[in-house]
This record gives sequence, C-alpha cells and structure tokens, in this order.
Amino acid sequence: MALDAVRKKIDEIDGRIIRLIAERQALAADMARLKFREGIPIRDPGQRENVLERAFDRAVEAKVDPVSVQKIFGILVEMSEERQQECMGDGNLP
Repeated sequence: MALDAVRKKIDEIDGRIIRLIAERQALAADMARLKFREGIPIRDPGQRENVLERAFDRAVEAKVDPVSVQKIFGILVEMSEERQQECMGDGNLP
C-alpha cells in the first residue's frame, strides 16, 4: 500500500474517532440531566477509576500501549465532566 493510501485510511479513522467523541459528549449531556434530577454530583472518583481501569485492560487485550490509552481516557473523562458542568450552567464551554 502506498504512503498516501495509508495516510488516507488514518484520516478516515481519525474522523470516526472524532464522531465517537462527539457521541460520547452527547451522552455526557444526557448524564448531566440524570445526575441533576437525582441530585448526584458530577464528579464520581469511583466511576472515573472504573473507566480508566477498563481502558487499561482493554488496551492490554488489544496489544496497545495501556498507559497511553489510559491517559487518553483520562482526557475523555475530563471532557465529559466539563460537558456535564456546562449543561448544569457551571462550565466554560461554548
């Protein structure tokens, strides 16, 4: 496969990743509404730890650097918390 073809495939994957992040962010907004209704705080350290552990384990299974994947998921959790804060009127997102 030529270099340009590989780059094109990577670009397509990048697009899918961004669409999945957008989908995850939309679910974070739904989560904010549910948490607000039930009086649950946005930040849940136990759930954060569960997400990061699952990401680590899945990365190991997929033979991908688990430490790097865990960092990425840490960012995703932070983005989710920011979106939830925004939905509750406390965030600084547009």
